[in-house]
Amino acid sequence: MLPYASDHRPARSPIATWGLILLTTALAVPFILTGRLVGAWREAELLYAFGLVPGHFRPLTLFTYPFVHESVGHLLINLFYLWVFGAGVEDAIGRRGFLLLYLAGGAVGGALQCAVTLTLLPSSYADTPIVGASAACATLVGLFAARYYRSRLAFVGLPFRPHVVAVVALFLIANIGLALWDLLHGAAAGGVANWAHVGGFVFGLACAQVMRLPEAGRRAYLRADAARAMDKSMPGSAVKRWEMLLARDPDNPSAHAELARAWLLLGDSDLSARHFLSAIRLYLKHNQRPEAAQLYLEAHQAAIPVPGTKRLGARVDLSLSSTELFAVGSTLEESKQFEIAAETLQMLAARFPESTEAETALLKAAHLYVDHLSRPEEARILLRLFAERYPLSPWRNLAADLNRRVNG
Repeated sequence: MLPYASDHRPARSPIATWGLILLTTALAVPFILTGRLVGAWREAELLYAFGLVPGHFRPLTLFTYPFVHESVGHLLINLFYLWVFGAGVEDAIGRRGFLLLYLAGGAVGGALQCAVTLTLLPSSYADTPIVGASAACATLVGLFAARYYRSRLAFVGLPFRPHVVAVVALFLIANIGLALWDLLHGAAAGGVANWAHVGGFVFGLACAQVMRLPEAGRRAYLRADAARAMDKSMPGSAVKRWEMLLARDPDNPSAHAELARAWLLLGDSDLSARHFLSAIRLYLKHNQRPEAAQLYLEAHQAAIPVPGTKRLGARVDLSLSSTELFAVGSTLEESKQFEIAAETLQMLAARFPESTEAETALLKAAHLYVDHLSRPEEARILLRLFAERYPLSPWRNLAADLNRRVNG
């Protein structure tokens, strides 16, 4: 029974997984061919040189033995597992983390198998080389199951797709059972390093907990459920899911934005405005100015009072600060949304006349009315106000030039 696919679709190409598959194949094939073409004695030499031999332990072999395989079947089984679980893990933790944990999981699993062999199994097994990527792949299984716990897997020859939790449970029960069988009977069950599998899997689960992958999975599934509810025109259901997500991740700007849209569909402009403001502020806090400006524009087009002076509940001020307004207005100007940019900058100057941004905002708005909107009357008013407020401004020459152009 070999897994060949999951219902998780990586957001980007799993380059590290493909590279690891190619590297494992390229290193394993020479070992397999050596036994066929040269002789078993030569193959044994290579297995002892690069495999993990408990009785002659060398630390370096903890990282070489996952790339050594005894047969084509042995290799293919591990490649299937590497592909199915590796692509998802790489997508979840990144290429570097994926490669590091793959190697570390193989080393941890191999070390556990060595420890059990040397302490609890007959001494004759101490000289048997341990080879194969199974422990490293078991680490990926643990990581994948923790992150994509709602996923289903496709197996060769199986007419249905079992749930990943059921597959992992069977995997763990089988390996622990066989590992205990090894101890009870003082033998390695079928020559399989079951303790290495158990060690790799437990290591993967532990790393998943440290990296909070289950929580990341819960947030991702809540987002997906909420998006599906919105697609089905069920904003009430979407609201519940976005609020559950925000309970776990209150500083998630995209969740606030989606919740604002859901409340807008439900006709509650006050709650919609609150979440639009939260999303805009969080985007600006994370230096995602284009996203903040786009959301501000969306709220403006939907006639949501952003920024406004209305208060909700326990004195929640629905206004952006002068710094936030300046960032949004400047970004709107850069994206050629000249009219809303000019209005935003003009509003900043009117609402926060004493702020450090007001002087520049007033001049920028006048410039937009002159050069991009062909509205000279508004520009005259703003330039007159600029001259009254800032007679000693370092930008007064630029203001004078704009005045000359307006007055022809």
